[in-house]
Amino acid sequence: MLLPRAVMENSITRTLPYVIILAMRLVDLVQDVPGAALVQGDPQTDVRGVVHDSRRVLPGHLFVVLPGATHDARAYVPQALERGAAGIVADAPLTRPLPPGRALILVPAARPALADIAAALHGHPSRAVRLVGVTGTDGKTSTTRLLAAILAQAGQRVGWLTTVDVQTGGTVRANELHHTTPEADRVQEVLAEMVAAGDTTAILEVSSHALALDRVRACEFDLAIFTNLSPEHLNFHGTMEAYARTKARLFALLSEPSGKAWPRVAILNADDPYSAVMQEQCAVPVRWYGIDQPADVTAHDIRLDVSGVRFRLATPHGQADIGSRLLGRFNVANWLAAAAAALELGATLDDVVRAATVTAPVAGRMDRVDRGQPFLVVVDFAHTPQALENALRTVRAHTTGKVMTVFGHAGERDPANRPTMGRIAAEQSDFFVISMDDPLHEDPAQIAAQIAAGARAAGKTEGRDFAIDLDRASAIRTLIGRAQPGDTVLLAGKGHECRMLVRDERRPWNDGDAAATALASAGYGAAG
Repeated sequence: MLLPRAVMENSITRTLPYVIILAMRLVDLVQDVPGAALVQGDPQTDVRGVVHDSRRVLPGHLFVVLPGATHDARAYVPQALERGAAGIVADAPLTRPLPPGRALILVPAARPALADIAAALHGHPSRAVRLVGVTGTDGKTSTTRLLAAILAQAGQRVGWLTTVDVQTGGTVRANELHHTTPEADRVQEVLAEMVAAGDTTAILEVSSHALALDRVRACEFDLAIFTNLSPEHLNFHGTMEAYARTKARLFALLSEPSGKAWPRVAILNADDPYSAVMQEQCAVPVRWYGIDQPADVTAHDIRLDVSGVRFRLATPHGQADIGSRLLGRFNVANWLAAAAAALELGATLDDVVRAATVTAPVAGRMDRVDRGQPFLVVVDFAHTPQALENALRTVRAHTTGKVMTVFGHAGERDPANRPTMGRIAAEQSDFFVISMDDPLHEDPAQIAAQIAAGARAAGKTEGRDFAIDLDRASAIRTLIGRAQPGDTVLLAGKGHECRMLVRDERRPWNDGDAAATALASAGYGAAG
């Protein structure tokens, strides 16, 4: 691991599970943060960590006051001091003086400072691994896991940070940070853990929020993958053009200075027109993958069935037959993206073939719940219009009977997507139930009504073609009770998640568990 300069006496200590902290003198740390000024405190003070969450402060930590959309983070300064913070980092003077012996660092902007401080304290871990970023609206988690599987077959030690889980040193744990890409202090902690565990390649899912809010600042990327773009987070970005430009920042990062020896490359989707926006930011070579448009890495003879996908993979390195348990044409695209990246990172076609034979679906991504019932039950994270349509088209292709769907839409994000999803469900389902999906501080009944408006505009009638049931467990029981042999029940939107966000509560919830319970109540037995 690369240690901060002038800190040869520092050691690595564990202060929380999986959190590796370095000590660094305040005077050295301030020099690593552009525009930072130490206005109070002893320059020789040892800093042993940096956090943005006052609940995680330990003695010797710096607490960075991040700007909040709904609250003033300065209110948490007293809590941070009570927990032993060595100092406070802020982008404006505090309203109250700090106690003697505590440091105050003023910075031009808090978010970039958090990233710079965290990277410095953790020894700039991204400099010690090949770092891959995966961005796009849908498919990030699956592409990450497929890439990791191929590289593992090639004998590489791979760590990852995804919406679903985290892998370091071969050990996987759930991602409990509640963000696809967490704040910069947590990103650097996880990267440092990967380095300490001996991982040589790190793969990060990179959200548009992460790029807009400097969460991956101070990360030196070697390869970046773009999956696709469809309307999401427009309440944050405003327009699709702004959303695309934000995603493109990942590809601009490939041009930043790096002392690493590995060549840099971008992997773009030839089938998505927004790849042109990504390409505009690329000052590095581009490799293209795609199904419908000419590409460097493509698929021929695609065959889809209930057991998975099969296709002929064509690359500049040759061709190979791929068989995978993952369902759906969109997963062919995910395999192509992963294969294109893996071949740039030293894997072979044989590694891709082996990975495809052993890789199971990612939790909550076209994930079957099987209790011996004569119909399919599939859990999928589809929570955007494009993802819902892809999921419905996929299950329709494997269904001899009816397709029935439970879905909703999260509160406080992209209300324009709600009638669109109602229309898609109306067009692609034989019957569906609009239910709850993380309403947060919105009225779930109003969200459901907005979805239903789209279904009615498509000519569907409540009671005959769809129902509204805000009790998601009841909605799932209803469809499983209606299902006949050859039907498919799709549970869309929650995927792997194990909580339902209602106002400020995190209620326990998992679609797969709810489906298993409903199947058991309907008389179906152990998993097949």
